[in-house]
Amino acid sequence: GIAFPPCAPGEGSRGRGLFVTGEDPAVPLVQTPLSVTVCVPEAVGPAASDACVDAVRALYAGWEDALGVAPPEPVVDFLTRGEAPKDLRVAVALVWATRAVPAWRAYRRETVPAEFDALYLASEEELEALQDASISRMAVGAGANYAAGWGWVRANHPEVVDALESIENDESSISVEDDFAWARACAHTRAMSGTLGGGACAFVVPGVDLANHSFEPNATFSVSRDATSFALTWDMEHSTTFGKRSTPTPPKRGDEVLICYGARMPNALLMLHYGFLDPANPNDQLPMECLLPGARIVRSKSVARAGKRLSDVKDERAEWAARQMMTMANPLDDAGDTQSDKRCVAAMRDAANATLDAFPTNAAEDEALLEKEASGMTSRMEMCVRYRLLQKRNIEAFVRFLDTLEEEAEE
Repeated sequence: GIAFPPCAPGEGSRGRGLFVTGEDPAVPLVQTPLSVTVCVPEAVGPAASDACVDAVRALYAGWEDALGVAPPEPVVDFLTRGEAPKDLRVAVALVWATRAVPAWRAYRRETVPAEFDALYLASEEELEALQDASISRMAVGAGANYAAGWGWVRANHPEVVDALESIENDESSISVEDDFAWARACAHTRAMSGTLGGGACAFVVPGVDLANHSFEPNATFSVSRDATSFALTWDMEHSTTFGKRSTPTPPKRGDEVLICYGARMPNALLMLHYGFLDPANPNDQLPMECLLPGARIVRSKSVARAGKRLSDVKDERAEWAARQMMTMANPLDDAGDTQSDKRCVAAMRDAANATLDAFPTNAAEDEALLEKEASGMTSRMEMCVRYRLLQKRNIEAFVRFLDTLEEEAEE
């Protein structure tokens, strides 16, 4: 029942994704019956909406007709009322679906990765390759928290564990606990938001979940008005926190269909949950130690002129660095002078160079490693090396901005 009228799965620069085959923006790109999706209400406990809970329960009752089998009451009750994080409840739903429902088993086997590159699943060696202790600690903490999830379900909802372990599945020898670990990673990478019964829900939607991420998306997703399907649609003027396209842009054959996983998400969080990074991520931040020597001292008008020059020569990452500095510059017209600007530039350049020198490797060595060893690396290890290289390139872009800022201060 999943329809791909004007698009089709394929391979592109982001890996497997969805690509336009038709050019009518009014036709949904993907339309998936709601009765085959996984869904949990976001709110539980006192904040729960009875209307939303009833709608989700009705969705699972519809699995009987759509998929030939519906989850048992203990599972449905946990999904809709269990006071547990939504990703944990989605994981339980996925375990049940991929063990008990032939169509979901096929979708897991043919479409969903068997393993995920989320950073919280990384080895010690992979985390060391980040060359970023704070993100390594975040990944270790998240991994420990998620690993405890199955024990929590077993201790607090044994009836759910019994329901999952009682499923007969000749196709898999994987333990329910291992299935749960896979399902939680799947929930992190594939769940999307929607509204059902007037309440916010988390869904896993076969077909729609093939769309890749961009901070400049061209598609949106939602539950249909009649609450019978979940649709992915082309957006002629999609607006994000970073602006709206200047002119309406219809789809054309070969375009990749892109959605935004989180408009404010830095690379650390993209890596932590999704297992990839965006080299042009507008949410990444320069190290604070590089910016502090100029904070509230360097004149904003000097920073603005430098940013304009960098924009004119299309040095996008150095212009990005200028925007970072602008948030910390002194906005007063009579603040400082040429000499104070130049002293700030010198101090910030020293801080940037010291930060670069503190890395165990330099950017050239990272690039050489990627060129030489990429084919032998795990995809997660490659991501970690690319992350540390990106941090160095960002600081180098900051130094280019400082060079331009110094020239502006002299004029």
